[in-house]
Amino acid sequence: MHQFSSTICFFMALLVGLIPLGEGFAQTSKQSLDMQMMTVGGSDLQQCPSDAPVYLHLAHVLQRALRCSPELMEFQLNYQIAQADSMIASQRPNPVLGLGADSINPTPGRSPQGTRQIDSSVRIDQLVELGEKPRFRREAASAAELAAQFSLKFAQKAVLSEVEHIYYDVLSAQQRAMDLAEMVQMNQRVLEVAQVRFKAGDISDLELKKIVLDITRANNEYQNAKTDLAKSKSNLAKILGYNQTLNQTTLARDWPNHEITIPVIPWERISQRADLRVLQSRTISAEKSRYLARARRVPDVTVGLQYNHLPVTGSYELGTVNTYMLNLSVPLFLRHSYEGELRKAEIEYFKYRDEQLRGEKDAHTSLKYQEAELLANQERLTRVLKEILPTASQVAASAEFAYAKGAIGVLDLIDARRSLRQARTEASQIRTDYAKSLSSFNLAIEIEE
Repeated sequence: MHQFSSTICFFMALLVGLIPLGEGFAQTSKQSLDMQMMTVGGSDLQQCPSDAPVYLHLAHVLQRALRCSPELMEFQLNYQIAQADSMIASQRPNPVLGLGADSINPTPGRSPQGTRQIDSSVRIDQLVELGEKPRFRREAASAAELAAQFSLKFAQKAVLSEVEHIYYDVLSAQQRAMDLAEMVQMNQRVLEVAQVRFKAGDISDLELKKIVLDITRANNEYQNAKTDLAKSKSNLAKILGYNQTLNQTTLARDWPNHEITIPVIPWERISQRADLRVLQSRTISAEKSRYLARARRVPDVTVGLQYNHLPVTGSYELGTVNTYMLNLSVPLFLRHSYEGELRKAEIEYFKYRDEQLRGEKDAHTSLKYQEAELLANQERLTRVLKEILPTASQVAASAEFAYAKGAIGVLDLIDARRSLRQARTEASQIRTDYAKSLSSFNLAIEIEE
């Protein structure tokens, strides 16, 4: 029995020496896998409390988005899956151990072979992959892992840009609600003046009703603004994982500076952008998979080593016999030669290559449009803040003062007040458009180092 065990150890050592085993066979790989499993999971609830603070800055919102965004969690899990696929691709086939028994004799005394009851054998088979299949498989998985990594990096930046857009929407709705609340207070003062003049007989009942009608419209706009603000906050709470407490939160006026110089587009390095690196890595992975499909036409060899043990029969002349056997087996490509797999790999390669070329072309085309849009929004915002809004505020204040003194009519007052509301609404919208276009432009020109 000791000789039998020694023979098994000899076979294992021989095959391990001839054909290296995969990383998953070692204890260190198990420890590495245990460490990686510890990193898999959802967002930490302690880092993502559901109650929103009373005051929120854009920097705090972006930090929370990185920790708690459910969209990012999907990309993180996809990246971890790609890492696992890369680990699988680096593993070599395990040997197969076989134990056999033959010539089983339940009545050895009646057998011509004497006292021998059973013959035994030990066999180890190892698949040897030829045609550089392991290398192509590793390279394809490594490129796919790199694509998942760049996809995660771009997703992080895209989510931050999306959160910025939603933040600016909330900020715009918040500013509009504040402006209309101020207009409501102004309306109250105008209504008090109009009622005094009506009682004094300076204005007619028709003029008073016109003022009341305009004030009612402004109040309705204020209510609509509060509804829009609640809806915008709901969208922000959803993407950040906050509950309804965000309705009581005030957002800081973290508008980008509209007087800064627009960044220059690094045309020669645009191909290094994270989303384009994803397309490039996918093309490389598909190319390596195509080589792997071609290599499948090279048949693999299965090497088998067998030890046969024929025990003592009771006669010296018919004593114990030990024999060895070496086997080589190859598949016969009689029914197919992996034509379907090769055709699929070829099609996928050209598909990903075309997506890469189209993505790089679209990136250059869209950048010119984004730059033009950003410059236009910057000019519009500068004009509104420096010319239109100050002028509308002065006209409204002068009209209110003149109406109180009886110098102008009610139509002039209503027109001035409407112009002020429109100017404030326009300023808020243009400021939001500029902030969004700047965020999208920065995402489009950010290069992955």
